[in-house]
This record gives sequence, C-alpha cells and structure tokens, in this order.
Amino acid sequence: MIPRPFDLVINPETAFQIAELVREFDASDMQPTSADADAPPASMDDMSLIEAGTQASADPIESGLTATINDLSIDAQRDLLALLWVGRGDYPAADWSQARRQARHTRHLHVAQYLEQTPLASDYLVQALNELGYDQEDYEND
Repeated sequence: MIPRPFDLVINPETAFQIAELVREFDASDMQPTSADADAPPASMDDMSLIEAGTQASADPIESGLTATINDLSIDAQRDLLALLWVGRGDYPAADWSQARRQARHTRHLHVAQYLEQTPLASDYLVQALNELGYDQEDYEND
C-alpha cells in the first residue's frame, strides 16, 4: 500500500467508478432518444421534483449513479463533494481538510444531482483523486 498524505472516507475505487458513471451519464444525456423527442416539455413542478431528488429516473445510467451515491455513507458523500471542489480548483489539494470541512457544513446533500448538473464533474473527480495521490491505474480492474 502506498502511503498518501490525504486519507479519504470514500473508497478511491468507488470514487473512480462514480467518475466513470458521471462520464457515462453525460454522454447519454447529450444523445436524445426517440422518447425524448415525443415527450412534452417538463413542467416547473416536474423540474422541482427532479431537483429535490424525489422523482425516479427511467434512465438506467442515472438510476445507477444515484443509487451508487445514495448507498454511500454521509461522510463518503461529503468526500465526493469535497473531491469535486478540489478538482474544480475551488480548493488546492493541500487544503483537503478545509474542503472536507466545507462539505461537512453543507446542509442538504443532493450529491448525485449536483454531479449530474456540474459540467466536467467526472474530470474534476479524477483530477482531485490524482492530486491527492490516488492514481486511477491502481484501481482499474484487469
């Protein structure tokens, strides 16, 4: 095991898997399906439900992403949020504890929806993990 200066609550392998799920979600979200073309525009009430995370998704990728994140402990979800912020540049890797503290003070965690709505979220997660000393190649299945 390689010693790292920053320990995570979230398993790094899980974080890399979530980054891949976010990447798949982004790719699928950009390709309209025939069902999308036939569907009427969402009403404001529908949008409120989606943002609140109370409406089930028919998209298997989105459902898998949401389930994976919701199955994490609260502390692991907070790590995921802090990773996003570090990868995006809101905090340098050296301030990991500060990013984690800010995530701890976030009242309402809708991490899955936040990742889905953040452009380049998968890249940010991978970037942060790399900056914290976790290399994706160490966690890839052979």
